[in-house]
Amino acid sequence: MSRRVFLVLMPILLGIVLAGPAGAETPNEGSIRAARATPVGRTVLPNGLVVLVTENPAEDIVALELLIRVGLADEKGPIAGITNIVQRILRDRISKNDKGKDRLESIGSLMKVSAEPDYARISLQTTSACFPEVLGYVAAALSDRTINPEETAEIQKEMARDFKDSSPAFPQLYEIFRQSFYRYHPYRNSDRGSELAVERLDPKAIEDFFSRYYAPNRMVLSIAGRVDRTTVLERIRKEFGPLSPGDDQVVEVPWEPKATEKQVHLSANSSIAWLFVGFPAPSVNDADYAAMTLLHALLGEGLSSRLFIEIREKKGLAYELGALYPPLRGPSHMLTYIITKPYDAGKAKNTLFEQIERLKNERVPVQELEESRRKVVGNYLLERETNRGKAFSVALAETIGVGYEYDLNFLQEIERVTPAEVQSVARRYLDNYTLVVARPGGRLYLDL
Repeated sequence: MSRRVFLVLMPILLGIVLAGPAGAETPNEGSIRAARATPVGRTVLPNGLVVLVTENPAEDIVALELLIRVGLADEKGPIAGITNIVQRILRDRISKNDKGKDRLESIGSLMKVSAEPDYARISLQTTSACFPEVLGYVAAALSDRTINPEETAEIQKEMARDFKDSSPAFPQLYEIFRQSFYRYHPYRNSDRGSELAVERLDPKAIEDFFSRYYAPNRMVLSIAGRVDRTTVLERIRKEFGPLSPGDDQVVEVPWEPKATEKQVHLSANSSIAWLFVGFPAPSVNDADYAAMTLLHALLGEGLSSRLFIEIREKKGLAYELGALYPPLRGPSHMLTYIITKPYDAGKAKNTLFEQIERLKNERVPVQELEESRRKVVGNYLLERETNRGKAFSVALAETIGVGYEYDLNFLQEIERVTPAEVQSVARRYLDNYTLVVARPGGRLYLDL
């Protein structure tokens, strides 16, 4: 029995969502062998900091990725959004000099920070000549364990403005989808946190959180580019070695029960309809992850996917469509989304479910599976073509608990997946969907 929930969301902005990448160029065996042979050195400092170094002398760009094992499971109620505050404080500490001027821009360096469901990320790119200087900025930002009121006040004002700004439709609906899909798991919570909680957080609470979770034994520091591994490790030991380890206890995540069918219907100020249909999916450390990755690519990734061909090309029922499958440490989801005309939503949904049933009832032809396999492998190689991609991919694998070797060997896992395994995964996971529909209000719809 499905649960139908009718809500009003006013207004939903019409952000453009592009379809997934078109089928990637077929990678050659040399590219695949080169990816597997990428040398990564792993070192653990006495304080628990994991350091990954990938030497790539061909490019004079050095990427630094610092991932911290802190996520939505560590933010509860009154402190929802606290990781975002800490991330922005570190952003300002790293990028600004004593006079508040941007010191990274002047040396041609770039930085991004984010708070993800399973980790916090600090991403920097610079030249090999400026890398030691940038590394020092990061270490200094982490070494100062005090949080002063001036820092927090500015960040809280910045986040208050962000909460008031209308976000595009996709992130709004994705947040609603997660809140409906997950019953107890922290993944149901907003990545941004709560506006009220952010407003009420005081410097002492932020400082306590920073001291507890931003400890070296909860961090992975990954470097890729024109560096000498021995020299880099010596500098990292000098800069980061004095950091004191903290409590590395993993937060116990509430058990997530088996999914049940749910429907959420929204009325929106728009002239188009959005459909989000999501299914349970294995975590990144599950044995089914590789098979589900191929299923996701085959079903909804790019212009050669079944959904694009059947819904858009053959029937003209979508302006845009696609799918996403986030690599999560805990229970994940495979989400398909369609932007269509309001009265075509039912037809689009029916066509989508026809393709779901097809995956369950029919084995994927070998040739079609090979095409999807090439797409996955090609995208994998493209994502790791840059030093930033190299540094981040191994850091992510290490942070979420599967080890950096998993990322390097992932192509082998993809190559081993068979049509029977794809069908088995479809039967096991593509059930008990969560549906979110947003379309213009004030009209009568009888198609869903």
